[in-house]
Formats: sequence, C-alpha cells, structure tokens
Amino acid sequence: MSVHPRISVNSLSSLHQSLSEDITMWHQLGVRQVGLISPKLAAAGWEAAVALVSESGLRVSNISTENTVIAESLRFAAAVGAGTVYVCSGPATDRTWEESATSFCKDIAPLAALADELGVRLAVEPTNPLRTDVSFVHSLRDAIDLARDAGISVVVDFYSCWYERDFDKLIESHVDAVALVQICDYVMGTFDTPNRAVPGDGDIPLRRLLSTVIEAGYQGPFDLEILGPRIEAETYPPALRRSLERIGDILADIGVRE
Repeated sequence: MSVHPRISVNSLSSLHQSLSEDITMWHQLGVRQVGLISPKLAAAGWEAAVALVSESGLRVSNISTENTVIAESLRFAAAVGAGTVYVCSGPATDRTWEESATSFCKDIAPLAALADELGVRLAVEPTNPLRTDVSFVHSLRDAIDLARDAGISVVVDFYSCWYERDFDKLIESHVDAVALVQICDYVMGTFDTPNRAVPGDGDIPLRRLLSTVIEAGYQGPFDLEILGPRIEAETYPPALRRSLERIGDILADIGVRE
C-alpha cells in the first residue's frame, strides 16, 4: 500500500495499543509519518521511546501532550525531529474566557520560550464543546486569538471547526499560524465523544476543507486522528487502511503531489 507522504497517522488512532505495537502496525500499513501522544511515550519511558522511534525510521510530525509534561514532550520532539507539540488550553472553570486566556498565556510563556530554543512549534488546539474538562477553547477563531496572544501556533482540527463561520477567511488570514491540520470524519446525529469516523464515512466536507488549506498555502502534514467506538469495532488496521486510501485519493484529486 502506498501512503501519500503528506499524511501522518496519529497514535490516538490506535488508542489502546502501546507505542511498540503502533510502530509494528505502521510498518505493516506502509505508514512513513506519524504523530505521537505523550501518555504512550511516558508509558514506554521517555529515553526508551526516543530509541524506539529513532530506530523505526519513521518521521514524527507532531506530539500531542498532556499539559503536565509539555517540557518533556518538547525535548522529546527535538530529539526525534518532530516539528510540532500541541496542547489543549486547560479546563473551563468559573473564570471568564478572558481570565482563562490571560492565565494560559502566563503559564505557557516559559514553555513557548523553550519551544523556540529547541526549534519546535508549540501549538494549541480547539476541542469539541463537550470537552470542557480539557479546554475552554471550542472554535478555531478563539484558538487563533489565544495562540496569537500567547506567541504560539494553532492546530486546525477539522472535527472541532469544520462547521465554523468564515472558515475560508480564517485560514487565508492566519495560515502562518497553522502548525498542523488534523483529519477525521463526523457522522451527523452522533452525540457522544470521542466518536469519530473514517474519512468518507461521515458528513465533514473534507475535499472543500483540504482545498481551502492547500490554496491558502499550508505546507505541513495532514494528521489522521480517528478514535472511538466505530474505530474500535472495525479494528485499527482496516480503519486506518481505508482512511489512508480515502485521504490519499482526495489529496491526489486536488493536486497535492507525492
């Protein structure tokens, strides 16, 4: 199977496997570029994980990190050549949005400085509004405002912003701040989370969204992030294989060359 080189497979897409199991599966699928998550790295041991990833020959596009280990994730990213580390903003509380944003910018400042020192982009991603336990940022527009104020970048996760007003204008105006684009699908009428779908099985207008970010000048990877009961029921390899084929077909159709 030939996988488009702009596609990255996020380790969240095989949530209940270990890092070593992920690496074995990725090789079997012909995956060349991946995104990692800090819980699996910590479970393997940070130093051991560096060795595992380095020996695998895989390119690492990004690392999703829990907020308690951002510094460790940044150093890991630098060690394996990953371009981006991204975080959620932290949970909603009784503070106003503006107060939460001020606190986030203050707390992230030394980590943003470390990221600059290491040559890694630090980014924040918006989340589904159901995930107030991990984020107070639930739109691309707000994520961009927060990232600009904090001096960091933003992740465009289609799952959390495909429906957003003026999506095209937001991307065109702020593509310089986009560190990563994440792809999945969503089936209308789904009211639980995480419950994503294989691209093409749901209702997100992926071709239009991908065309928008490409035409705006985005040059980075497209990170596949699928998880939830649909993916678990199908099992990881076939769900990933279908996803890779469908995203690859769309990228080829809109002129993104390998």
